[in-house]
Amino acid sequence: MAQSTSATLERMLEADCTPDGRRLRSERSRRCIVDALINLIRKSEILPSAERVSEEANVGLRTVFRHFEDMDSLYQEVADKIDAEIQPLVQAPFTSSDWREQILEMIERRAKAFEFIMPFKVQANARLLQSDFLQEKHRCAVESDIARLEAVVPEEVRADDALFQALAAAISFDIWRRLRVDQHRTPEQAKEAVRRLVGALLAQT
Repeated sequence: MAQSTSATLERMLEADCTPDGRRLRSERSRRCIVDALINLIRKSEILPSAERVSEEANVGLRTVFRHFEDMDSLYQEVADKIDAEIQPLVQAPFTSSDWREQILEMIERRAKAFEFIMPFKVQANARLLQSDFLQEKHRCAVESDIARLEAVVPEEVRADDALFQALAAAISFDIWRRLRVDQHRTPEQAKEAVRRLVGALLAQT
């Protein structure tokens, strides 16, 4: 039994020293670092440092910076991972052909997406002025949200700029965060508030 265990360990050590073994070990370390930052953000730790990430990942600080040039590049990989998880929800085809019903579907989808990304958005907003990448990410997110709304509403709504911008604001993350965090509403209460707000705006069309 001892011989078998020794032989198994020897094979593992030999495998770890091969190019493929080193590559797999490097990939594991990288994943651990990314997951560590995600865990810290989910724990609501504000602006975790590289040192905290290395502690959470159980790797050395030098390992963190061997994989990531700086915290911005680490946040970029986290953002890419979060985007990949929510895109199937955001991009799914609407079940209704009526644009008003599609906006209600959009509210439902965004509620789920906003709940998932809220810890990361709060963290990103806290770092916004320190990070060119996060500023660009925020700008692209706003533009994408507006483009999705433009693709749903009819021309007469798009032509009424005040109405269109009011609709865009009503279904934005900023409103969702205010309802959920600042006003301590539940997800269902927040959705109902957004639906009422959107309904009042659409009553003008």
